[in-house]
Amino acid sequence: MFKRAVITDEISQDIRRAANVMAEYGMDGAELRSVWGKAPQDLTDSELGEIKAVLDGKGLLVPCIAAPVFKCRLHSQSEFEAHLNILRRCMDMAEFFGGKLIRGFTFWAEGDFLESVPTIVEKLKEAEKLLSKKDMQLVIEYDPATSAGTTQKLEVVLKQVASGHIQALFDPGNNIYDLEGERPFPEGYERIKPWIRHVHVKDVVRREAGAEPESVLLGEGEVNFPDLFVKLAEDGYEGWASLETHYRKAAAISTELLHRPMGYSFSEGGEEASRECLKAWNGMLAERGLI
Repeated sequence: MFKRAVITDEISQDIRRAANVMAEYGMDGAELRSVWGKAPQDLTDSELGEIKAVLDGKGLLVPCIAAPVFKCRLHSQSEFEAHLNILRRCMDMAEFFGGKLIRGFTFWAEGDFLESVPTIVEKLKEAEKLLSKKDMQLVIEYDPATSAGTTQKLEVVLKQVASGHIQALFDPGNNIYDLEGERPFPEGYERIKPWIRHVHVKDVVRREAGAEPESVLLGEGEVNFPDLFVKLAEDGYEGWASLETHYRKAAAISTELLHRPMGYSFSEGGEEASRECLKAWNGMLAERGLI
């Protein structure tokens, strides 16, 4: 059975508050994104020690560093080198917390995707050299704002990179956000199943043709999470699934914050919405005998 976590800043920038909520709902871990208003790579060693003490006190592991690795311009060498340094820092963080996964992307979308693939693959192979030294994995998320914004496109990239250190982060909610309208389950899931090493859990709905997609309470969107959770269990997936709520009760998160999620503005209203989603998640799994 897969293990469960929540991305910390979907609850609060206060790691103690976030940990308390995760423990209350029976989570196994905490996926680190922004804490105390800082991006993960900007946290000091002292702050990491404080975070670890809090999480250890609640019995929570850190499955993945939800870093913004390669959310940068594809053809900017200076940005690429800066993001390699982010990757190095996040690898050190993962090692400190006893994990092996760092979240990454395929650069901001610009120009024709197929024309960009050789450069994307070349740069990911540079990252692979760093990852292989510590036997870690960069799990690539197909974010609609990036070059590989669907599972179809991510499949193209992963096949060409052909590395056990460059794998996939399956985020079915992103399938709904993408304008190409790919159905996340079962099509998206089956397409990249061989590479899936991490899963994000957020539900999304379009509501009507042409409308902007919107994150909603888990179970009320278009992903079909109940059947997906059953399928993950049937397929023997033993990795992690992390709640990435994105749903807010008072007002939807801005597009800018969706593309660059971090900080106090992003976390505002997150605890209430995440509690609702965690309650719904526990209910889905209990109804199907998965917990």
